[in-house]
Amino acid sequence: MSSWIKEVVRRREVVGGLGLSALLLLFPSMAAAAGPTLKASRVGQKVVYRGYVYTVVKSKGKLIWKQGAKVATATASATAKPTASATPSASATPSTSATATPTPSPTSTEGAFVANSSELKEGQIKIIEVNTTKNLYTSYSFSRLGGKVYAVSVYCTHAGCKVVAGKEELICNCHMSIFSPYDGAAQSGPARLPLTRYEVMERDGKIYIKP
Repeated sequence: MSSWIKEVVRRREVVGGLGLSALLLLFPSMAAAAGPTLKASRVGQKVVYRGYVYTVVKSKGKLIWKQGAKVATATASATAKPTASATPSASATPSTSATATPTPSPTSTEGAFVANSSELKEGQIKIIEVNTTKNLYTSYSFSRLGGKVYAVSVYCTHAGCKVVAGKEELICNCHMSIFSPYDGAAQSGPARLPLTRYEVMERDGKIYIKP
C-alpha cells in the first residue's frame, strides 16, 4: 500500500476517534449505552455501571450487555436517637429531729442546792448529803453563826475517818480529833491540818454550796 493511502486511513481513524469522543462528552447517555468494559461471561450476569444495571443477554449467538434501569441511590440519613435524660431524684426532706429536753442539773450558777434556809438555825451544826451531780451525793458539815452559813469537809485530815456533829464542834471518833465547824481548824487530837472549807451562798431562802 502506498504511503499516501496509509496517511489517509490514519487521518480517518484519528478524525473518527475525535468525533466519537466529542459525542460521548456531549451525550453521556451514549457512553452509558456502550456498556460495561467487563467481559460478559454468562447469560444473566449483572453489574452496575455508571448508575445503570446491565444484564448479559445472548444476541445473534453473542453475549452482550443490555442496559437496564437506573440505580436509585438512597441516602440514608442517620437519625440521632435522643438519649434519655436522667430524671433527677427527689431530694429527701430532712426529718425534724426531736430536741431532747436537758435534764435539770442539781447545780446552778449559785452552786448545788443544800436546803432551805429555815432548816439551819443559828448556832446549829448539821451534816447534810448534797446532790452535787446527777445521783451523786456528798456529805458536808453546815453551820450558822451570826446569820452566816459555813461549810467544811466531814473527813478527818489525820486518818480520813468521817467526823460527826457535836454541840459546838466536829468530832472524829477514830482518834478523837476536834475541829471548828466554821473554819475547819484542828483544835485538838492527832490531826494538825484543818478541814477543807467550801464556798456557800444563801439566796431567796435557799442555801447553795460550790463543791
